[in-house]
Amino acid sequence: MEKPGVLSLWLGNSPTEDELKQYVELKFNKLGDRISSKFMQDFKIDLVDYNQDLLERTFINHSTKSLKVLLKGSSYEDKILPQLIEHYGETIEGNFNSVIRLYDFEYNEVVDEVKSANKNIVFMGAVTYEEWDE
Repeated sequence: MEKPGVLSLWLGNSPTEDELKQYVELKFNKLGDRISSKFMQDFKIDLVDYNQDLLERTFINHSTKSLKVLLKGSSYEDKILPQLIEHYGETIEGNFNSVIRLYDFEYNEVVDEVKSANKNIVFMGAVTYEEWDE
């Protein structure tokens, strides 16, 4: 659900950068109406709660266990990385080459992991990157 100042994070493996892009991008029908991306469908994210402009994705050519490598260059890296390292440590279980970051969104973990023949995506959690007065 929409929540200012919160980042929801997914890690995974994708065969290519283009496939990761296709996985998270919204589609449009002939009338111009938005159609949920495969990512949104897999994790049961409602279009009403979703702002594509607040999504960042990263693909790296080699899999890694390092949160520093996976989150390098992320918006608010200096705020989110210390929180995630405090929770998980500098290295995480499993090797990943893809990162999906959704800002101003707190995922309620309806689905925690999606596996398919060519990719797997795991919800890692949500952290605060900016304090907001509500």
